[in-house]
Amino acid sequence: MDILQYLYMGLFGFGKSKIDKRKEDWVVEGKNWCDRGTSLDNLGKNEEAIACYDEALSLDSTNCDAWTSKGNSLSELGKDDESIVCYSQAIRLNPEDLMAWTRKGFALNKLERYEESLECYNQVIRFNSEDANAWFSRGNALAQLRKFEESIACYDKTIRLNPEDLRAMFNKGNALANLKNFEDAVKCFDDVIKKNPEYPSALRHKGAALKKLGMDKEAEYCFTKDKELE
Repeated sequence: MDILQYLYMGLFGFGKSKIDKRKEDWVVEGKNWCDRGTSLDNLGKNEEAIACYDEALSLDSTNCDAWTSKGNSLSELGKDDESIVCYSQAIRLNPEDLMAWTRKGFALNKLERYEESLECYNQVIRFNSEDANAWFSRGNALAQLRKFEESIACYDKTIRLNPEDLRAMFNKGNALANLKNFEDAVKCFDDVIKKNPEYPSALRHKGAALKKLGMDKEAEYCFTKDKELE
């Protein structure tokens, strides 16, 4: 066998060996399984999607996308404890997987493990301080922990990054109301209603804040309008 044949076969470390070629085939096949899983997820067939992600992981247990996608499917099925295991595995393999950090935070939040979810959002923000959704979710976790002043700062940051985020405006209003700052809470609810007059519960929450301010007539008007929207 001449030197060219050796080089072609990769026996001197050049070209692709049979092992390298097999690894490439596994990567391609794993991606195909992930694509099938995504298609099934989009159809709401989460159990079947999980089977596809398991096939992908059987070919390559370091496939971060498969771990994250499997976690998403499990979360859709309400299996949040199992989904957290998947997200944690994806993060172990790639500590900068912001999707895995974010979705792990959501799952922990659903389980009322707010301190842990807060740490997840902190990690996302550490890697991307301009992620408006991470700031919003961080604000929600802080609000659940009754750290309302800190949560308001997060909602303000969210609104600076995305002035159209009505969720942040609404939740800021609720946080202000919890701090008994009813005047500023009313202003937040007004901002929401101005942008979307039918935003769920905005009129009712505005009415509750007005009532706390002794503005009963204005409050009753809000309650009436809220019922008309039901």
